[in-house]
Amino acid sequence: MGDARQLGAAIQKTLDLSLRCQQAETSDNFGLLEDHVGDLEGQAREAFESQVNVAALLPKLKERKPLLPEDMKALELLIVGDAEYYLQYETEVDHWKNELGRVLGEIGKFKASTLGVDDLMHLRALCREAREALADLIFYFDAKERTRKFQTATQGPIDADGYRVLAEIVTAMLSSDKM
Repeated sequence: MGDARQLGAAIQKTLDLSLRCQQAETSDNFGLLEDHVGDLEGQAREAFESQVNVAALLPKLKERKPLLPEDMKALELLIVGDAEYYLQYETEVDHWKNELGRVLGEIGKFKASTLGVDDLMHLRALCREAREALADLIFYFDAKERTRKFQTATQGPIDADGYRVLAEIVTAMLSSDKM
């Protein structure tokens, strides 16, 4: 219950800061909002950890005990849950692809030109736009690949090395402030 109240307060603070950003569009305001969104994500991660007892998996992994379906689901949520849920709710991929195509088309127009200062500055701005779309696409496809790799790696029985690797991953994730 405390987690829900704390998350509710953090969500409200984030929304209040977003209104502040709309009223005064400054890099400082948006930087502060970014910090609060990061804090909110961290609080959601901590609440997740308290609801899904991933720490109880560690002894099973270290002792190579068989994992129940709910253990595997908890491992999946811990290791790739963020990626799975991101993929489930992300709706902008086609937009990013189209935007990247548009920007690269604009960049292509410069290839046959003698470039002056204005052209070079325009090219730099277009490269910045391309990098922004690429960053979003790379993040998306990384999440997709992580999810696929986890599914492939956990299809069959887990061998001794697999138990060791999973134990190391869970230990590292539990001791990290970011998952």
